[in-house]
Amino acid sequence: MNLAGFLADQSRARCVATALSVALCLGVLSGCSGPSEQQEQVLRIVARGVAGDRWIATLPKAGPLAMRWVPATRFVMGSPPQEQGRLVDEPQHLVQLTSGFLIAETELTQGQWLAFMETNSSLNQGMDLPVTQVSWEKAREFCRRLTLQQKDEGHLPKGWVWDLPTEAQWELACRAGSPAAYAGELDSLAWHAGNSGGKVHPVGQREANGLGLQDMHGNVAEWCVTWFFSYPTNIPVFVDPLGPIWSFAPTYRGGGFKSAPAACRSAARAAGVPAEVPNEALGFRLALRFRRETM
Repeated sequence: MNLAGFLADQSRARCVATALSVALCLGVLSGCSGPSEQQEQVLRIVARGVAGDRWIATLPKAGPLAMRWVPATRFVMGSPPQEQGRLVDEPQHLVQLTSGFLIAETELTQGQWLAFMETNSSLNQGMDLPVTQVSWEKAREFCRRLTLQQKDEGHLPKGWVWDLPTEAQWELACRAGSPAAYAGELDSLAWHAGNSGGKVHPVGQREANGLGLQDMHGNVAEWCVTWFFSYPTNIPVFVDPLGPIWSFAPTYRGGGFKSAPAACRSAARAAGVPAEVPNEALGFRLALRFRRETM
């Protein structure tokens, strides 16, 4: 599906989003107090259902965090056989996401990380640099702390959590409607081995994709919540893929400043040990999503 098709799918997405918004509002209003301003902002984004809609979350001690809305939709995940650099673990298959989600415009910075965590293990230090050398387990711990704090303060609609994106959510957001290997011209979108100078760069310096997201390709690779698994090729539509409860390793996506262009493709997959830390080109980006599974 190209960007025009992606945006044209909004009527169906808005129907789903509106129904979800009503359900969420009922859940929020069923408590003792009404929804907070942040809850209302999120619910308005959900109800509008417009791809790329921008929302600024205010994180305690971390300041503003720009997020973009990605509506529920159906898209082709994986890469075609002729795509240069593709690997065998990327067969194309049709995916349906039944809930939209918000995803951060950029990778999480070290300044944002230190607002909730005690130490910064990044090899190259800088408050506007992406946090790196962070394990999947630590990334999820950050998300848990942020979710618990915002729930306690009444800032999250019922059922919504801060977390890593699923692998399907990440690829949908990265593609921004593009079926090509990249969401645009790679050198404009990404810091990779060919243009990074061998170092990580501050977030948000490259061009944004069609959804307003930066650094989806390159700079640092990004953890996903999904454990690695083989894509299904024998079902017509894979609905809301969450992956297995456990496998040998969780996935990460996007490639980094040391990566060859092929590793920065929208469909490129990688996996790492969940407790693994020493990777100066691996970080994460936040998603705010309605989640059926437990934290």
